[in-house]
Amino acid sequence: MDHLRDEIDKIDQELIRLFEERMNIVLQIVSYKKENNIPILHFKREEEVIRKNMSYVKDSYYEKWAREFLQNIMEISKEIQKDKISRK
Repeated sequence: MDHLRDEIDKIDQELIRLFEERMNIVLQIVSYKKENNIPILHFKREEEVIRKNMSYVKDSYYEKWAREFLQNIMEISKEIQKDKISRK
């Protein structure tokens, strides 16, 4: 059991690293959007990102939760963008 928990801890650490990396890119995007008067919300792009990433799910058992995971990431990205715009 300890070995499995250690593996999860390593994966969680990598997930957080990737999360921060993704959100740093989101901040770059929000700067671009602000400079170019582009709205934060872009439904087609969201749908495209989710569709594309769902194609990477290998085990169909996880599809429901993978979709929810991606939707949550997109929601957080939008919140960060809104927060960044409201602070400037």
